[in-house]
Amino acid sequence: MAPVSEQDNNNNKKALVVVVGATGNQGGSVARRFLQDPRYAVRGLTRDPASAAAQELAALGAEMVRADLDDVKSLEAAFAGANIIFSATNYWEPFFRPDCRARAQQLGVTCRRYAYDVEYAQGKNIADAAATVVDSLATNGFLASTLSHAGKCSGGRFKDLYHFDAKADVFPDYVAATHPRLAAKMSCIQTGFFTTSHRILPESYFQKLPDGTFEMRFPCSPDKPIPHLDVNHDTGPFVYAVAQMPPGKHYMAGEYRTWAEFVKAWADLTGATVKYRQVSFDEMVADTADRDCGIEVALMFEYSSDPGYDGAMDVLKAEDLRKAGIDCPMLTLEEALARQDWTPILNKPVYKSS
Repeated sequence: MAPVSEQDNNNNKKALVVVVGATGNQGGSVARRFLQDPRYAVRGLTRDPASAAAQELAALGAEMVRADLDDVKSLEAAFAGANIIFSATNYWEPFFRPDCRARAQQLGVTCRRYAYDVEYAQGKNIADAAATVVDSLATNGFLASTLSHAGKCSGGRFKDLYHFDAKADVFPDYVAATHPRLAAKMSCIQTGFFTTSHRILPESYFQKLPDGTFEMRFPCSPDKPIPHLDVNHDTGPFVYAVAQMPPGKHYMAGEYRTWAEFVKAWADLTGATVKYRQVSFDEMVADTADRDCGIEVALMFEYSSDPGYDGAMDVLKAEDLRKAGIDCPMLTLEEALARQDWTPILNKPVYKSS
């Protein structure tokens, strides 16, 4: 049972869920799950309400509203009357944008650091705007997508894993320090490795060798359990379940499986021959077409090996939600992999390093 009061039900008043980034992977999944419950109205935030993705959500019943994460006033207006806010920020959008890379060069910083600054600022804007509607939020009404703080969780060994720390520096750190009333209504939801990440890391996930076999190549232990998430299918059900919990907890969306188990599952599904090889940081960077992306993700894989992708934090998982009596359906790794078309990977050319 999701957190809607008996009085609201009696008055036929729907609780308002505002979804930041509703046309993205995480936000789209969250919006769709809450739209399935007639007790909720969904307001989706997007830069372009006329986009195909926005129109698709509107057809499902969502109110699509234009908002700019760089404009806190637009967020305040969009959050008006919210009972639940789902927040997600995007490091990789400014990271890859040519204008952002040009700006980073002008400032004399790496595109990795520049994307951190953009994501941090946007996360801060979300938190500041959400704080203005804290009185209307449900007890567990601020659901923030985030990651573990690599710098803190590693004891300072990882000082520049920017796409982790840009999130954690705001959710929960900035919120706790600046908006304690909002922090009291916040849950932090970490998301695991997306099972579609091979699309941006094709030679690390499935490098095709001259004999026609495949090799997965990461600087991460093959035996370290890693959370894997079908972001489009499972984020919504997981967040919907978290909304039914008390506030103040940290969660991990994804099934913990080792990379050795991942390659076996993929081999069983496709019939291909694949092996896992733990490589060095430099080897992963060399396998990645964009060097700066290679550095950022190679740091992530090293961090995932020690202390772990979740930073060795005490996080609640889907099974913990089920133990609390809350329905939380999630795909297994095998089921998530089976939802994808692997023909392009199987038919890809043999990798030739530059």
